[in-house]
Amino acid sequence: MDFDIRNVHQRIMDIQDITPGLKEAMKSAFDVRFHNFSNRVQFFTRPFTPVSVTGTHCDLNCKHCSTHYLEHMVDAASNDLQHIAGDLARRGENGILLSGGSRHDGSVPTYDQGDAIRSLKSVFGLKISAHTGLVDREQASRLRDYGLDMALVDVIGSEGTIHDVYGLDRTPEDYDSTLANLAAEGIALAPHIIVGLHGGELDGEFRALEMVRQYDPEVVVIVVFIPTDGTDYGTAQKPDINDVVEVMTAAREMFPSTPLSLSCVRPGGRYRSILDECALLCGLDRIAVPGRHCYRTAEDMGLDIMEVDKMCCSYGGA
Repeated sequence: MDFDIRNVHQRIMDIQDITPGLKEAMKSAFDVRFHNFSNRVQFFTRPFTPVSVTGTHCDLNCKHCSTHYLEHMVDAASNDLQHIAGDLARRGENGILLSGGSRHDGSVPTYDQGDAIRSLKSVFGLKISAHTGLVDREQASRLRDYGLDMALVDVIGSEGTIHDVYGLDRTPEDYDSTLANLAAEGIALAPHIIVGLHGGELDGEFRALEMVRQYDPEVVVIVVFIPTDGTDYGTAQKPDINDVVEVMTAAREMFPSTPLSLSCVRPGGRYRSILDECALLCGLDRIAVPGRHCYRTAEDMGLDIMEVDKMCCSYGGA
């Protein structure tokens, strides 16, 4: 289908489950997106492989995770990081996502493996992304020294969420300081806004966006909380779609010319199909791991789909 913005506006008005006021916000957000990105959308079909530098250990044991996500990462605590990277390179991967459990200070200690990580770039030519957690200036400097290409920072805008979910005695200002420390070291930023992290309820997401606004990020990534079996929040509800739409439209208005990406971390099933359609209609220009419904929606909207393979959605395609 050829692109016609009037068709997009009508599709927004026809979508179910979204309140009328938010539909007007969606139309405005999509207009902003079209002005800055035309009708092209990037679909990231296969993200970087996540590798945990701490294995399955985490000092915090947060309520939304309880180390569940670490169990699904490649274990670099028990296996040689060089061997892991070499295997990824031989498979034609373009990069690696370094992650792991947090320390008691809220940091993810990839900065402790600088020598090993530095050689991943020189020997294998891989892009290096990392979940940083909270970092001070010295830790940020060590991340810069090993050649970190992109800092993936979960930015939390509520002291209650920080205390209740992570169990940390920290404040949103500490996340602001982390962004400032990384930016001062010249590290590209891909802030992640986690919608509904506080047990499926909104709590500080808009404040987090306002903090991010100060730092000229490469991209802003929208993550959607997943209630996960075996965690304290395993029986929580998924975030209300209207709440997610409110965050996505606010993000597009705040970041009119900055790429906005829907993370691969989001609930599945029918919820995911609705969410992906709303993300396109809210003006997000990148979608990680889109499903068939997302492709059909983009095609029906007349969007120009650009597929990007073996690349994290924090990086733009060619």
